[in-house]
Amino acid sequence: MPPAGTDPKIALYGDSVFYIQSADLLVKPVVTKAGTYSSLPEGLKIDEVTGEIDVNKSETGLKYQVTFTPADASGSQVNYVVISGINYEDKIYNLSAGDSVATPIYNANARLTMPDAGLDNVFDESGGCKNAGIAVDPKNARINLAQTVRNQAIDTGATQEVKLAYRINDKSEKALNGLNVKIYFYRNASEIPQYLIDLINERKTTILYSGAIIRSFALNTSGLKVNVKKPARPRPPCIIVVGN
Repeated sequence: MPPAGTDPKIALYGDSVFYIQSADLLVKPVVTKAGTYSSLPEGLKIDEVTGEIDVNKSETGLKYQVTFTPADASGSQVNYVVISGINYEDKIYNLSAGDSVATPIYNANARLTMPDAGLDNVFDESGGCKNAGIAVDPKNARINLAQTVRNQAIDTGATQEVKLAYRINDKSEKALNGLNVKIYFYRNASEIPQYLIDLINERKTTILYSGAIIRSFALNTSGLKVNVKKPARPRPPCIIVVGN
């Protein structure tokens, strides 16, 4: 829910979804008015005074809440904008339960279908993930977590953080996009470090998905202390894999 006194129906920008382009793309508010702009989660490149959004320099695949606080104290305005791209759910995956594939979320909405799936889209274009042993399907960006663990021969720990470079045949016109990916693997839930448990819980309140895809841990994590502190950075996605 937006803060008291805000009006989410007032349009700050001419659209709600913005796509990166080959050339720089700057998006200005529809109306110029004195005040300040803020956004969450972290990752949106926005000018706090003018409200101008630098789309190409923002973290893609995320939904952001933008709040405008006018200088005349006439009441804040809240809107939501999406910077187009893919992301993965922050989640604990249980291999023994068959939960072995991380499926990409397009435009921060789990209900959306990837456009042109399997045709002109290209994922892991530079082979960065493949070279690091992270098994990404080049047609649909699904990560085979079981294969990744086998490739890495991980007993416990994490893969290196690598860039997943991709192009989607949508309004971005296949402009180069990307996100960093890192996979954590532990033999069971009790081995998961507390800071990762905290990170997932922090992101439940700071990453704004369209659709009810944020859910409780699929595993029994009883006995693990949950600490929710300050808002967490939304990237890289927190993909934790356990063997059982």
